[in-house]
Amino acid sequence: MDEPLTIGILGGMGPEATNRLCALITAATPAHRDQDHLPVITYNNPRIPDRVRGVYGGGQSPVPELARTARVLEDAGADMILMPCNLAHFFIREIQAAVRVPLLDIVEETVGFVVARHPRCRGAGLLVSTPTIRCGLYESAFRRHGVEVIAPDDVEQERKVMRAIYGPEGIKSGRKTAPRALLKDAAQSLAAAGADVIIAGCTEVPLVLSRADVSVPVVDPLEVVARVAVRLALPADASGEGGAPRGGGHTSAAGGGGVG
Repeated sequence: MDEPLTIGILGGMGPEATNRLCALITAATPAHRDQDHLPVITYNNPRIPDRVRGVYGGGQSPVPELARTARVLEDAGADMILMPCNLAHFFIREIQAAVRVPLLDIVEETVGFVVARHPRCRGAGLLVSTPTIRCGLYESAFRRHGVEVIAPDDVEQERKVMRAIYGPEGIKSGRKTAPRALLKDAAQSLAAAGADVIIAGCTEVPLVLSRADVSVPVVDPLEVVARVAVRLALPADASGEGGAPRGGGHTSAAGGGGVG
């Protein structure tokens, strides 16, 4: 039996989402005993500078620390790297250039999953941070498949989505109740505006928002990428596919695994 590949998690963005990704990988692995699970190396590095300020150019760039963290994972034996932060993928090319092992692209994997699992989807609602909207990560990827991106208006984005994630009573502060109500309202507004699915595209959002809260399917990018990573990491005789590429170049295996 071939050995499984080792998954590396470039974490700390944020710490709770990182821990949740580990749990999702465990849950997605077809195991009957400890030895059936996959080796996972997690670097939960909360010292990575703020990605929001990095995108806007008003703060310290997160790229050097992201690249250094990726190299630590590679040197420790990771065969592929996952980042539990959608916005960090704005810098994926720079991070990929620093390592030889592939980075899985959470945006491309999520878009590929939506297109494969929801072929009639014509509008994807985004619950993401404001810079993730403005830098067009999901918009450009969905556009290639003829899917319109629907985002909250500026007022709702700030008063509901950003407040739920970053506010004093927000998820980043460890709160859950108030953020859940805010994000539920925002998601229902997106559904009313024509969204066929909701992308919980900030990794804090699925910590409080569930499929039961919205009238349309909610897609969790962390769950999508966890399932793809497991499928790639399992030996071929265990998964039927298995074997992520061991060379550089961020990769997408879109269309397999995930929820929605």
